[in-house]
Amino acid sequence: MRRRREGRTAIVTGAAAGLGRAIALGFAAEGAHVVACDMRTEVETSTSEVPSTVALIRDAGGAVTSVVCDVTSATEVARLVEAAAGITGRLDVVVNNAGRYGGSTLLDTSEEEFDFYLDANLRSAFLVSRAAIGVMLAQDAVAGVRGRIINMASQFGITGPPAKLSYAVAKGGVVMLTRQTAVDYGPEAILVNAIAPGRILTGDHPGELEYLASGEIDEAMAFSLRRTPFGRMGLPADIAGAALYLAGDDASFVSGAVLSVDGGWTAY
Repeated sequence: MRRRREGRTAIVTGAAAGLGRAIALGFAAEGAHVVACDMRTEVETSTSEVPSTVALIRDAGGAVTSVVCDVTSATEVARLVEAAAGITGRLDVVVNNAGRYGGSTLLDTSEEEFDFYLDANLRSAFLVSRAAIGVMLAQDAVAGVRGRIINMASQFGITGPPAKLSYAVAKGGVVMLTRQTAVDYGPEAILVNAIAPGRILTGDHPGELEYLASGEIDEAMAFSLRRTPFGRMGLPADIAGAALYLAGDDASFVSGAVLSVDGGWTAY
């Protein structure tokens, strides 16, 4: 693979597993120094069964720094961004991938649940973006761009899912955070975009592990397959590919966009 991101630094939050791990591996494979961030120490700690994200990158010859960080804390986010900017003297890309999935209907949603999902999915993206853009504004542009922010939205930030109020509201907020930030900081040569994944097989949702292991399809998986026009479930590599595109020179005139990577779900 061409090392198109040599000399660039990229923060990926939620990098211990799933989409964040795939994105971190993709950036590292193209030569970026990846700052792999997660609340969980699994981002840097391997077991005999599961190599860590850090171990996978280093074993492939990539450059990585791990930071265990609660991205809902402004203090910890400031430490994360300072550490990233100190590696090469630049911060080129931030992927706000950290988040939590879940929720319930309006009448079943407590204030604590509502706050939890907004903090995990929206406040975290706000805090990291604010700290990162502060650094990006102070650095010189490369190929006309000072920096890039990529936020992880969701198909459910565009369409309403059953009984996932807090999550959908938070991801809808991520969409508007993306657009507003793109408008405000586009004149300063900062590009801000979002990815809206569909059903991606990370093993985190009901029925996925069985489907991945044996092809067995439960009711939830069957619904998702019927609802996706392209006729297969998404893979973490599909989202990593979208992130690499939005972080690359080929997307230097793309800003304020919400890229649906969902096999046609939101078009159906």
